[in-house]
Amino acid sequence: MTGPRIFESLDAEWALACAESGRAEMVLGWLQEGGVVLSSERAASLQEALAELEHRDRAQGRAHSDRWMRVLLERAAGEGAGAQVAARVVVQAMLPGAVRMTQRLLRAGRDFDETGQVVVACLYQVVRRYPLGRKGGVAANLLLETLHLASRELQADTETDALPWHPVLESAAVPGEPAADDPAETAWQTALGQQAVEAGLISAGEIPDGARGELVELLVWAVAAGLLDAVRARVIADESRAGARESAQRAGVSAIAWRQRRSRTVRQLRAVADQWVQAA
Repeated sequence: MTGPRIFESLDAEWALACAESGRAEMVLGWLQEGGVVLSSERAASLQEALAELEHRDRAQGRAHSDRWMRVLLERAAGEGAGAQVAARVVVQAMLPGAVRMTQRLLRAGRDFDETGQVVVACLYQVVRRYPLGRKGGVAANLLLETLHLASRELQADTETDALPWHPVLESAAVPGEPAADDPAETAWQTALGQQAVEAGLISAGEIPDGARGELVELLVWAVAAGLLDAVRARVIADESRAGARESAQRAGVSAIAWRQRRSRTVRQLRAVADQWVQAA
């Protein structure tokens, strides 16, 4: 496997944990007590047990993942080796989202591996102290609170962050297209929307998607990284709204002036996007 060392290390540690005798039986026993019964033949190791849980999650949806995660999170809140095992299983299940989160939290001057270490440390904290009375999707809440903590930790260490992170808590090494119901994507979009509203890039309640959503994400990153003035970012966001060209024409902006304005924006964003790619 190739990739950042922090995640290579966690995968290697997980392989060792899976090889230890008695671990799978312990976890299967907890799950069975909590009403989650797995096939002992298909889940003979921790790795196989997690694979079956994830397979059922895809088939049965959030209700299933909520059920088994709550069982392990209750154990993870305790003390001793058992609590550590329970926490480690949940952390392993959340790693694809943690890797994507690490990539999206990169800023100028931040190292991927160092950022990943902060994300993973925060994820462990969240797993060990997760409030079981909280309603809603467990996986999405775990990632959203991890994002909140990691962003604050990174902001404290880096003065290039111009925008604070205050996501609403109740509500993989790999750039790629996650599933629409991916909890990592849900958490990210919630936090991104909050930050975009605070920056004045979108209006409250707006849910940018598609090409506009990608543009808003780029603008949020560019302002936070100090690559784009906040006022200029708001102008660009306004120009990308549906009907913006027609509104400009009604305000007296000629077609030639509009094309010149758009050309300037494209040149500016191309340079920002190049630095975004390099940071990732």
